[in-house]
Amino acid sequence: MRNALMLSSLVLGLVACEEKSTKMTLGADQGGSTCALTADTLAGTEWLFLKANPDKTEVPEHSTRLKFYDEGGKLKARYNVGSVADMYTYNCEKKGVEQICKEEPKTKDWCQALLAGGAECTAESLRAIDANLTDDEIKKAIEEATANVAKYKDKPEWKSFMLNNNNLGNKLQGLLYVKVDEKTCRIRVTDNYMTIYNGKRVEDSNPAGTNPFVKNEMGELLWEHCTNPVDLVALTSADWPEKPEEVTTVIKHAAGSTVHYWNLAKDTLAPVEGCSYSYDVWQDGKPVKKGLSPGLDATGATPRLKWLYSHTWNEPSPTLQGSVTTFVITATCDDPKKLGEGWKDGKRVACNAVLIQ
Repeated sequence: MRNALMLSSLVLGLVACEEKSTKMTLGADQGGSTCALTADTLAGTEWLFLKANPDKTEVPEHSTRLKFYDEGGKLKARYNVGSVADMYTYNCEKKGVEQICKEEPKTKDWCQALLAGGAECTAESLRAIDANLTDDEIKKAIEEATANVAKYKDKPEWKSFMLNNNNLGNKLQGLLYVKVDEKTCRIRVTDNYMTIYNGKRVEDSNPAGTNPFVKNEMGELLWEHCTNPVDLVALTSADWPEKPEEVTTVIKHAAGSTVHYWNLAKDTLAPVEGCSYSYDVWQDGKPVKKGLSPGLDATGATPRLKWLYSHTWNEPSPTLQGSVTTFVITATCDDPKKLGEGWKDGKRVACNAVLIQ
């Protein structure tokens, strides 16, 4: 069985705090110009977490990045919460001088958390968490959560179910509070999440906490969410694996060695008549190669697409999060129905993390 993205063994928490500095800050407004940025003009802007170093210098970090965009006249945000592979979508609403951005409600999960914490899950209790929930959303959430709770109630698994659904680390909704700092022409972000503990709504802080973000001046960055952390495998050979379905990714590699990344998702290997394919390669959130075309390998029983990218990592991974490679795969077909369920709008996003030592 292939390993999923091994973040549990490759993760260090991201902790940063804002410190006053008399030294130059990268990304700060040094020219004294008037800032045209407001809470109403965030759409189309990209922002990077401003890390405070022990020597009181401050450096933008793209490993925690935030993007605002307009969709149908509504402000939305894409934010990775410091993750190496995940990207989350938030809906934003202006209140006073700040934008409050929230992930879509997970009403079934909210209902389960209420029930696991000994509270009732009703229309009133759900609307106390989000007054904008519709009757249909509430009805569906109650029905699904109640049925799921019934599977575990009074059974040996009930204690585990309660622990999973009633704990302060159960992140049920991402929340961002964004204010514009006109003096420095940057934004100040409070990165929180909402959970339900012992039947009560609670907010807590994500690792980014409350900190400044500065405009992205690094160029193009990855804003795709990794939907497949399993089928992009890192191997030591550029030869086709004899049994692709049994391949296990090699997590640790020596600096200076070449890592061969193979996309082995079963439903992407067989070429489909009337479809053309391409893929872009990103590493640690930055573009590496774009517009690659998979080769066609005919050495097997049937022709198959060869999704391969080889890369030599010359330096050790900067942190235990490892070094992350992402394939953004695109298929264009004369009939979109030819693509399977694993494709969304003709696209797939696969990722892999390795530790270079």
